[in-house]
Amino acid sequence: MFAVRVTYLTGRVYSARVDDGDLKLEPEWPPHPSRLFSALVSAWGNGGAEEELMPALEWLEQQEPPTIYAGSCVHRKLVRAFVPTNDIATLPEARLRKGRTFPSGTLSHPDVYFVWQDSPPTHWAHALGRIFRRTSSLGSSASVVSVEITDPVPEQGWNVWRPNASDGIRMRIPYRGRLQDLVRQYQGFQTSPNKNYRPSLGRTTLYSQAAAEPLGAPEGVFGRMIVLRRDAGPRVSLRSTLSVTRALRGAIQSLAPHPIPECLSGHAPGSTVEKPIGSARLHIALVPLAFVDPPHATGDLMGIGVLLPKTLTQAETDLCWQILGEIEELRMAWGKWTVSITDAEEHRRTLRQETWTQPHTTWSTVTPFVFDHHPKKDPFGPEAEQGVRRSLGYVGLNPAEISLHSNPWHSGVPVSSAFQPAPARAGKPQRYHCHVRVRFERPVAGPIVAGAGQYYGYGLFRGER
Repeated sequence: MFAVRVTYLTGRVYSARVDDGDLKLEPEWPPHPSRLFSALVSAWGNGGAEEELMPALEWLEQQEPPTIYAGSCVHRKLVRAFVPTNDIATLPEARLRKGRTFPSGTLSHPDVYFVWQDSPPTHWAHALGRIFRRTSSLGSSASVVSVEITDPVPEQGWNVWRPNASDGIRMRIPYRGRLQDLVRQYQGFQTSPNKNYRPSLGRTTLYSQAAAEPLGAPEGVFGRMIVLRRDAGPRVSLRSTLSVTRALRGAIQSLAPHPIPECLSGHAPGSTVEKPIGSARLHIALVPLAFVDPPHATGDLMGIGVLLPKTLTQAETDLCWQILGEIEELRMAWGKWTVSITDAEEHRRTLRQETWTQPHTTWSTVTPFVFDHHPKKDPFGPEAEQGVRRSLGYVGLNPAEISLHSNPWHSGVPVSSAFQPAPARAGKPQRYHCHVRVRFERPVAGPIVAGAGQYYGYGLFRGER
């Protein structure tokens, strides 16, 4: 077996489906094996086109199509831009401008694995490794990647595409002689730069998809996280979690269609202010994203994450993206924030989805866990632990060990008593909360949020490194 990992370093893919032609309406996902092979040939050619490396590429083009392991891709809104045409006879400002689109998507996981059944001889594997280290993009130069030979695919839930199927989606694949075809097309383009010398479509095969094949890493009920970053406004700590999540929820509901869908409101059809009826469906959860964990962490809020349940339909997911894209300002009693959805250039770890979703064995709370019932005896005893286990069970998780304390395990997180009490029903006492640490028998993928406060920012966990 020969496994190659392609990591999209920005967490975004920029590409276009070949079937779309010049329209370029959707990003190609997963990346076709032929796209990877063309990127390798380009890296080989740009590096000097050494003859001693050619046999390795020729070995790769002759192999049976690889199995592909990848996460999901959420298409970003398509924007039409007018750019100068490629006319070398005039300066850019004097050229005609043509409308173009640049389809892109945000990835649930930055890694993609291509797995071939056969392994190359050692010297050809070393030659391929040299080419991989030169490969900096896949297709578009905006799809910045790293490519490397890796061990078998790690345990995690993946979408799996298997080749030579009877039905499914058609993907382009390399074949014997593809390397020479690409070299000839390139040489022809250098002589006469026109569309006639674009690389040919080549050969294709059908791939069948098995959605979210579990390979060992359990996950909770929430999937995609949409991140809103604070672009301007007062710096505040995690103690202001409730005020920020209330402001965001109000902004979302003000932009939502009426009646507000269950996936946004958390209320069932027919619910009123006088007689609220809780929805039986999962709905979006709002969580604070704060600078925590490193020794010098301050606990400052840097943004807000909106967690989308895996049960949302595509239409509901699109509605969430649309509404959050329209929110530019949040107003709290203590000040105003200017916010925006994070883009591909965001480098701060706190605002990157993988920081909150990467599999870990041990997780502990960034905001305190809120109990649905106040423990009658020891607030850190077996009864409280059972309450935590029950709540984690609601989100599909079963920890092996549970620890409770008023002090946090992450640097930069305040003690639980410093947080504003969780909202309580009229006539009911304030709900009890504390910090929680859980350990699982094997790595679990996030995001993890649980407890009676999971929808408004409390009970958010972060993996411990």
